Parts: sequence; structure tokens; C-alpha cells
Amino acid sequence: MRVRTADLLNAIQPYSTNWRKILEIAQTHNMVNAELLATVYGIKPITARQYLSALAKDNLLVRIGQGVYAIAQKQTFTYKPSELAKEIFLKMKSELPFTDFCVYDGSILSPIQHHLSINHAIYVETNRDAVESVFNRLKEFYKNVYKRPNATLMYDYIDLRENCIIVKTLVTESPLMEVDGIKVPTLEKLLVDTQKDADFDYLHGSESLNMYQLAFEQYSINTQRLMRYAKRRSISKEIQELINLSK
Repeated sequence: MRVRTADLLNAIQPYSTNWRKILEIAQTHNMVNAELLATVYGIKPITARQYLSALAKDNLLVRIGQGVYAIAQKQTFTYKPSELAKEIFLKMKSELPFTDFCVYDGSILSPIQHHLSINHAIYVETNRDAVESVFNRLKEFYKNVYKRPNATLMYDYIDLRENCIIVKTLVTESPLMEVDGIKVPTLEKLLVDTQKDADFDYLHGSESLNMYQLAFEQYSINTQRLMRYAKRRSISKEIQELINLSK
């Protein structure tokens, strides 16, 4: 949905004239970058980049690509980890302080699901060489802990309606964010992982397109970050097709 100019101007009234003009350019062109800004105002590209970065920090612009920004007219994807997820992250981090972790609840997927499904799993992602030790340590404290389950195991033995923990590999350079002191996946990471990982097989098929349509309709998505991670996971072609179909 396009933001009305009048609404935009009211929202940015407290800002300087220069910043308001930048936002008006972004509104007119549906995007703005340092080159465009430098051309229009005759300023140095480095100054233009500083202006854009400042507006992004104030959530008036969102980054949609390398140095490319747009008016922030969609929601920012947010997630609140459960107390159990935080407990697991802190426990594992205290025992393995030099190991990377990404811990999140299955409910993180609910906002982008068309057909809502119950998922009470907690996903624990860690370095490839630490998966075995993390799996064994978690089994000492919790029940129903599974290591890198394939689709068959997920369908035949794991009931996501029950509390369980799924341990798997954290892909290097995964796009993460920090919430309440723990590392969790960004929306871009989730959109790729749900298409790649066997434990998310239940979300494949028509639900994949539904998820992408909902995500792109409701949330600000960094397409460059999404495609960079998709390439790292060797499914860039599949992800690009879903992006094209969802718009």
C-alpha cells in the first residue's frame, strides 16, 4: 500500500527541511539512494549516505538493497522469544561460550503462515562441529530432543504439538538479530530455511507461496540479504521464483 504524501509530511514534520526533501524524493521515486540524492541536491555521495543512514535509524526509511532505501510503509518483523528459549540459549552459551547459537520457538513462523499450524518446538542452531555435543548436553536437561531430523522422522516420530527441541547446524553467515539478549533468525533467514530444511517439510508445497505472499505484503524485507543467504544455501533459483510469484 502506498503512503499518502499528506500522511508522510505530517509524520516527518519535526525533521529538518533537508531530511523532509529526501523523504519526498523517496516517495516520488519509490526508492532513493546516494547517487540519486547527490544528483538532485548536488551534494557529495558520502554526505548523501550519511543522511540516508540517519533516516533509516529513525525508521523513516528501510533498506531494501545495497545502498537503496524506501519509505518505511510496512511492518518490521518482530519476535518475542519464550522464557524457555532464553533459558536454553543462556544455558548453552554458559557451557560453550565460544560456540555460536541461534535459538527460537516454532511460533516465530505464525505471522507468515496462511494455514496456521501448531509448532511447540524450540530450534537450537549451532556450529556444525558442536551439534553433537550440544545435542548430548540438551538431552541431560530436557526431554524429546532431536538432532537434525529428516522429513520421515518429522512425520513419523515428532509431534510438533508437544514440547520438543530440534538441534541443527547454524549455517555460517546466517542473517541473525538479537532480541532479549539472545540470537534469533531474521525474517530473511526464516524464508530461506523453511524452503531448505527437512524439518520444515510440512511447510512446503502451496503453503510456501502463501508464506512468501504474506511476508512480502506485510513486512519490510531486505531482498539482497534474502538472496545472499539463499545463494549460500544453494536455493537461490527456487527463492527467486517464489519472490516473483508473490508480487
